[in-house]
Amino acid sequence: MTLETSSSLAPSALPGFPAPYFLPNSGGDKFILFDQIFTLLVNGEETGGDFDVFLNEGHAGRHIPPHLHQDTHETFLVAEGAVRLWMDDEKGFRSDRVLTAGEFGFVPKNVVHSYRMETTSRIIGTSSGGFSGFFAEAGRPTDSPAIPAPDEFHIVRPERMAELWAKYSTVGRPDIDFDFD
Repeated sequence: MTLETSSSLAPSALPGFPAPYFLPNSGGDKFILFDQIFTLLVNGEETGGDFDVFLNEGHAGRHIPPHLHQDTHETFLVAEGAVRLWMDDEKGFRSDRVLTAGEFGFVPKNVVHSYRMETTSRIIGTSSGGFSGFFAEAGRPTDSPAIPAPDEFHIVRPERMAELWAKYSTVGRPDIDFDFD
């Protein structure tokens, strides 16, 4: 397991501006964050700030801490496995569901959410343009397409996570209890 000490971005496989391109199987920019691997397929630089597309893969594990994005919508399309998604809009909608292959969840901005991989899973995610930079800045670059083993997990220091959350308009919400079992 590595503990993040500084931000060092690897050279990108993506063009960095709006241009047509293809990626091979397992292509894209890969970053290990916590116990998962994020592969950036397109980001705000390629879409003129419109949207990002990424893959998120991991084994059954712990939930991601409850948080909300002030400027970012986020989607969860489960391609493989099972992922529990919790949401609370603090206006009356509060629910959780285990999404399996082919199922979809949409988290609008300002909705508190968390997720946990229930089995080895693969999520196709989209977000508002530019948010995927968070994965690049918080994660550790890797060339391996494999889900990280425990000795490869990448834990971000709390003070660095606070900086990145502020930069990407994300607010941690530990006060929201989703009754994680």
